[in-house]
Amino acid sequence: MNILLVEDEPLAQQRITSILARNFLDWKILDTAQSIKEFKNAWSAYPNIDLVLCDIHLADGLSFKAFEGKKVDVPVIFITAYDQYALQSFDHNCIDYVLKPIDENRLVRACQKAQQFKASPISKEFISGFLANYVQKSYKKRFLTKLGNRFSFVMVDHVSYFYSESGVTFLVENGSAQRQLIDYTLNELECELLDPMKYYRVNRSMIINLDSLVEIKPYFNGRLVLSMNSKSDDLIVVARERVNEFKNWINQ
Repeated sequence: MNILLVEDEPLAQQRITSILARNFLDWKILDTAQSIKEFKNAWSAYPNIDLVLCDIHLADGLSFKAFEGKKVDVPVIFITAYDQYALQSFDHNCIDYVLKPIDENRLVRACQKAQQFKASPISKEFISGFLANYVQKSYKKRFLTKLGNRFSFVMVDHVSYFYSESGVTFLVENGSAQRQLIDYTLNELECELLDPMKYYRVNRSMIINLDSLVEIKPYFNGRLVLSMNSKSDDLIVVARERVNEFKNWINQ
């Protein structure tokens, strides 16, 4: 199988490449692309592509724009964050997808499916309809917090972690030990408000910011303990049942 890999995140590109190398020894990545322009050039340069692995969101826009005006008659596996519209579209067009953070078993199954079945061509109508209706999910940019009688704004990128205690949710900023009250549950944060590529729920009561993670160490009973760049003494532990998924998320 000759592969075209379209992915603009270096870590995700490395992970996909290593998964393919471990599981499909005779497959060859002909080229990689990180932008719509590079994707179009590679698509034209390699007429013998057997499979495209393609991130939906590239640095310069949606990868679907590279398909405009073209007949796509090779299998495509899309790499995507959680997007309901996209997933429904895939189901109706015999296209497979892998969600980020990339799970190795899921990617392997998608590739095996591509080996066994020739995907139905992606019509020009589908591509134009997708681009017309696709709405990229936007995430929370700042939080209104309460500390005593004082309200303030905290930018989401400045949050080291969120945690819940007795049904109340707090955030702790980078470089701080002070907890600040917010009016959202962890479930709302995890499912609706935070970018799943940057924030991860390590246990029932905590969500961390990947950019604030400093160190990972083994802990009791197969768990992991995390050091963040806040000054808090809170013990942040990855639940045992989440350790494998957490490692995949870190390695995306």
